[in-house]
Amino acid sequence: MKYIKVMIASLMVMSSLAQADENTLDKAKVGALQLWEKTKTTTSEVAEKTSQKASEVGDRASKIGSKVSESAKETGAIAWEKTKEAGSATAEAARKGADKIRGLVDKEE
Repeated sequence: MKYIKVMIASLMVMSSLAQADENTLDKAKVGALQLWEKTKTTTSEVAEKTSQKASEVGDRASKIGSKVSESAKETGAIAWEKTKEAGSATAEAARKGADKIRGLVDKEE
């Protein structure tokens, strides 16, 4: 009879320990699932914010590029005008030089 009581008591203790282990495992499982959900949510939010910031940076870069392009066009136009002026002045100086040479040649003849 003592053995039966000891066996029953042992089974009861083992059963409660097994249930405690199951409860601990269930709690751990629930905790892990909650952590996983939080991780997925946070990752999704980070990806969305990163995408938004990348879009903003892209827009800013596009605006800056447009301004730089416009500035380069204006600078190019100014440089072209100055080059044409210099070319005209050079051509005029060459004509005057040629006229002087012709005048000297005509005088010597």
